[in-house]
Amino acid sequence: MKKISTLLLSVIFFLTAALTSFAQKEVHKTFSPKEKISISTVSGDCMIKKGGNDEIKVKLIYTYSDDCFEYSFKEDNNSLMIKEEFNGRNCNGESEWIITTPSNVNIKFNTASGDLELNGVDNNISANTASGDMELKNVGKEVDISTASGDIKLENINGNSIISTASGNITAKNCVDGIKLSSASGNIDLEDINGKISLSAASGDITIINASGEFKVKTASGNIEAENIELTDESYLGAASGDVEVSLSKSAVYDLTISSASGNSILDYNGNDIKGFFEFSARKDKGTIFSPIKFDKEEVVEKNGKDYDVKSFTAGSDNPEIIIKTASGKAQLKK
Repeated sequence: MKKISTLLLSVIFFLTAALTSFAQKEVHKTFSPKEKISISTVSGDCMIKKGGNDEIKVKLIYTYSDDCFEYSFKEDNNSLMIKEEFNGRNCNGESEWIITTPSNVNIKFNTASGDLELNGVDNNISANTASGDMELKNVGKEVDISTASGDIKLENINGNSIISTASGNITAKNCVDGIKLSSASGNIDLEDINGKISLSAASGDITIINASGEFKVKTASGNIEAENIELTDESYLGAASGDVEVSLSKSAVYDLTISSASGNSILDYNGNDIKGFFEFSARKDKGTIFSPIKFDKEEVVEKNGKDYDVKSFTAGSDNPEIIIKTASGKAQLKK
């Protein structure tokens, strides 16, 4: 009986200790407005949102044991630095930072595996994570983000955006001024974008819907699909082994090149007037060329030891210059 009582007490002790270590704790801090907020977390998620103009509010929720989890706040007249760190390896629990700030603050965020959610900051944003996801909305100036394997979502960004990820997906909607996105193995999806658009993917697909601007788009082994786009400057969309399909919302008035090595290159004028100089090329023994307009010139040209069919026509004027080319796929113009 005594052994049972001792065992029961031991179980109760360990359960109590476990429940205590995982109990939710909260920290609340208030600071005067700053020009810059720097946040550094290990695995803690962070939510940053727009509040009033008179103060910065920080709320920390965590379940770690105080023996292994530490947090700190450092401030001066212009900046606030927030940091979490661990003492030891056996720390079980989670943490979440909720920051309410004036909209005109600059944000710098770094984490190993935490997520970032940000809404309503009108100044510059810089963020870096190894494996966390990021979602940014309603940002007024420049955004600079990099992650190794996390997904990135952007919405209503009114400044230049430079975004890179190794294996995560990138989505962007309602962004203006300029956007530069790169992904090693993830997909890139854009909708309602205006400005200079620079996109690159190693093995992911790229999709663009309803966009206007200067397009510099390339992928190594993925497909490119651009629907309802307007050119505001010379543009290039190319894939090494994927298909490239482009549909215009207006007749092109700037030079455009659509290229694929082993996939199809298709340009759809979507009912708009076809004007300018058009040149098509495809490998003679593997590729094919299609056009709704009769060619003015047809020839065979040798490139890198291979014969290519090169066909062209001029409609109305010599400008713009439209190039549609492939090696072993289909080079096609649609009305």
